[in-house]
Amino acid sequence: MTKQSKVFTKKGSLAYKIRLIVQGTLFALFLILLIFSDPIAETDRSVNFFLRSSPLSAIGAMVAAREFIFHYWPAILVLIASLFLGRFFCGWICPLGTTLDVTDRLLTSQRDKVSYKIYDGKRLKYYLLAFLLLSLFISYQMVGWFDPLSIATNAYTIVIHPYCVSLIDSLFGYLHGFPLISFVSDRIHSFLKEILFSQHAPFFRGHLTFLILFTGIVSLGLFYKRYWCRNLCPLGALFSLISDWSLFKRVVGNNMCDGCNRCNVECKMGAIDETGKKTQDGECILCMKCQDICHTGAVWFTLRQPAEQALPIDLTRRGLFTACAASIVSAPLLSLNFHKKKGGGALGIIRPPGSQPENIFIAKCIRCGECMRVCKTNGLHPTILEADLSGVWTPQLIPRIGYCAYDCVLCTRVCPSGAITKLPKERKQKLAIGKARINRNRCIPWVAYAGLPELEKNWKDVNCGVCEEVCPVPTKAIHFNTYFHEDGKEIRRVFVREEVCIGCGFCEKVCPVSGQSAIVVEGIQPQEKIKKIESVTDGFLPESIALWQRDGKPDVYRGSRKLFEYINGGAETYLAYSFIRVSTAKYRIKSTEKSIKIDIWEFGNSDDAFGVFAKDQAGQSVEIGHKASLFENYLWIWHGRYFVCIEPYTDNITPEDVTTLGFSLVQNLPPGDVREPDIIRLMPEKGYREGSMRFFHEKINLDNVSLADRFMKDNILNLSKDTDAVVAEFNPAGNRLPYKVLIVRYRDKSSAMAAYNNLKALKKSWGEEKVAGPKIFETFKDSKGRFSTISCLNNFMIATFLVESNELSLSSMNEIALKIGTSEK
Repeated sequence: MTKQSKVFTKKGSLAYKIRLIVQGTLFALFLILLIFSDPIAETDRSVNFFLRSSPLSAIGAMVAAREFIFHYWPAILVLIASLFLGRFFCGWICPLGTTLDVTDRLLTSQRDKVSYKIYDGKRLKYYLLAFLLLSLFISYQMVGWFDPLSIATNAYTIVIHPYCVSLIDSLFGYLHGFPLISFVSDRIHSFLKEILFSQHAPFFRGHLTFLILFTGIVSLGLFYKRYWCRNLCPLGALFSLISDWSLFKRVVGNNMCDGCNRCNVECKMGAIDETGKKTQDGECILCMKCQDICHTGAVWFTLRQPAEQALPIDLTRRGLFTACAASIVSAPLLSLNFHKKKGGGALGIIRPPGSQPENIFIAKCIRCGECMRVCKTNGLHPTILEADLSGVWTPQLIPRIGYCAYDCVLCTRVCPSGAITKLPKERKQKLAIGKARINRNRCIPWVAYAGLPELEKNWKDVNCGVCEEVCPVPTKAIHFNTYFHEDGKEIRRVFVREEVCIGCGFCEKVCPVSGQSAIVVEGIQPQEKIKKIESVTDGFLPESIALWQRDGKPDVYRGSRKLFEYINGGAETYLAYSFIRVSTAKYRIKSTEKSIKIDIWEFGNSDDAFGVFAKDQAGQSVEIGHKASLFENYLWIWHGRYFVCIEPYTDNITPEDVTTLGFSLVQNLPPGDVREPDIIRLMPEKGYREGSMRFFHEKINLDNVSLADRFMKDNILNLSKDTDAVVAEFNPAGNRLPYKVLIVRYRDKSSAMAAYNNLKALKKSWGEEKVAGPKIFETFKDSKGRFSTISCLNNFMIATFLVESNELSLSSMNEIALKIGTSEK
C-alpha cells in the first residue's frame, strides 16, 4: 500500500505553473498597455491588442456595421485557437477573469460565511449570447456592454486607475504638510506618478455608475468563484459552444481517483460534479488547478473524453425563446432618443475626431473606453442618454471639462474597432467635429452692449476675448465685431467664423462665465473637412445669391505678380496697401440678360481696406457694411479687412440690384474692426467735404490729389509703407473754394522733421512768400493770394494748402495741433 502511494502521489502540475506565469505576465502586460497607453500611442504602436482579441466584439462590430474589419485579426486567431484549445482564453488571457481570480481569493473567508446560495445553472450566458447576436440583425450593437475585455478596460480606466491616483494624491498631499516627512514623501509621490503615468487624478463622468456595476460583478464572488464567467459572460458562452473539438479535455482515471472530491471544491468554474469524475461541456477553462491538486495524479487532459465523464449543456427551448423575444422587444426601446427629438433631428453631441457617421459609429463602437483613457485633456466621457439607449457609454467630448487638443490624435490610434478612423495630425487639424455658437444672452461683451445706456452711465471694461486668444486655428475661427463709442471706448463683440471652426471646444472650456459657457460647441455628424484657409475668400462668392447665379468658379489673384495679370497698368495703387488677394466672379439672372461683376479685395488690415475704399468710392453714402457708397448702379463697400466692388456688366442693372447683392455678400464677411484709421480723427471737424477723405501710405496715391498748382515730382515727403497719411478737402461756410489738409505720421520725429524741411524748401523754390505767424508754424502765400501752413509736431508733419485766408489756415492747424497734443498724452 505504501509502495502504491509513492507511485501515484503527485506534488503539483507543471502545466498549472506555466498557466500561472502566462496569466500573470499577460495581465501585467494588459496593465502596462493601459497605464502607458499615452506614450505608446504617441509612437504609433498598438495598445489595443487585448481589445482586438475578443471574438465577441469582432462579431458584434462586423455584423452591425455589415463589413469585414481586418483590424480584428487577433480575434480571428483566438477563435480558431479555441476550436482546438477550448476555453483557454478565459483561464489564461482574459484580464477580467484574472481580476476575478484575485478578488475571489480575497473574498474566500467571507464566501465561507455565506449560508445561502443564488442561481448557478450556467445557462444564462447562452441566453444572453442569443439575445446579443439577434440584436445585431434586428436593432443595435450591444455586445460592448457585456464583452469582458471592454468591461475590464473600463474598470481600470474609469474606476481603478483614477481612484488609485486620487487616493495617492490625497495621501501624499497630506504628508506634504509635514516638513520632515515631505522630503521623502514628495520623492515617493513623484515616483508613483511616473509609474502610474498620471500627473493629476483623471475624472470620468458616470464613474460611480460603473463602480456600482463593477462592484456588483466582483461581489458575486461571495456566492461562487468566477460567478460572471460561470453564468453571465457571453464571450465564455461563445467559447463553450465551439469547444467540442478541443484537443484538451479533462479525463479522470477511474482506477486512480480515490473520490476525495477536492477537485470539485476547488474548481472555480463549478465544471466538476460531486464525484470529481464528470466535467460539464464547455465550462472547463484549462486552469489546470484540478490537475495540480490531485494527489493521485488521476487528472490529465487529452483529445478523447469518455462519454460517461461528459455533462451536456442543459439549455431549454423556453429560455432561448425568451432571450430572442426580449431582443425583439428591446429593439424599439433602444431607438428612443429624447435629445435628438428635442433637437429637431440633430444629435448635438461631439464625437471624437475621426468618428464614423453616427449610425456606423454606434455599430462599431464596443464601449471599451480606450479613447477616453488617452485623451490628454480628460475631455472624452461616456454618454448616458444623450445618444439614445443604443448609444449608452459611447464616447463624447464635453468641452466644459476638457477640449480636443489641436495637435493630439491619440484617440484615433487606439480605437480597436475602427469606429474612430486613424488620422494624421495634418488631416485631423482640418476636420470639424463641431461648430461653436455664441449665446449673446450670456456673453459678457454682448450683454454689456445690449445694456449700453446703463453702461454709458458708469463705463467699465467689459471686453473679454479669452475665446479668441485660445482658438488654435491659424486664421482664428473667433473674431471681433468692435463697437466704438464716441469717447473712444470700445466693446469687442465676438463672433464665430463657422467655415473655419473645427469645434475643438477650447473656447468653451476657458469661457469665464460661470455655469453654462457663453460659447457652446455643438457636434456635427458626419464630421466634415473645413474649407482651405487659402480659399476662405472664395467662399464669400457663393454659387448663388437669391436669383443671381455665378458663372463658373471665382478667379483668385494673389500677390503682386497675379494682380498685374488682373489689372494691367493700375495695380500699383493697390499694391501700395497691404494687398493679399482679390477674388472676382460674374453673376447673372438666367431668366433675364442682367449681369454684374463682383470683386472682393482682402488686405492685411482694415485701415488699408478703408484706404482703397476711400480711393475708389464715389456717389452717396448707403448703410451697408461698415461704410458704402452708391453711384448710379455702382456700389463700393468697406467691411473690416475687405473692400467689395460691384459694377454692372449690362445696362439694365438697377441700384436695387447692386444694393441687394451688397447686403447678402456682407453677411458672409467677418466684421473685423469698424473704426476708421485713427489718424483721421486728427482732422478738423468743421467744413469737412463728405467723401473727400483719402488714407494712404505711399506717394503714388498722393499723386492723384492736387495740393498746389504745381506737381510734386519727387517724393519730398519721404512717403513709404512705414508712413500713414491722410488728406481731405474742407469748405467752411462763406468760403468760395475748398482747401486741403494733409497729415503724415512717421516712425520718428527726425523723419517728420526731414519731410517738413523738404516741404519748406519746395515752397521757397516755388517763389511763395513767407508770412509771419506763430513760431510752431511756417506760413506761405502763393502768387494768387492763397495760404499754406506747415508744421512738425513730434512725429507728425501737418500742412494746409490753397486756403483763402491766413486766419482759416492757422485755425485748422491749431485744431490739429491740439488733437495731436491730446493724443500724445
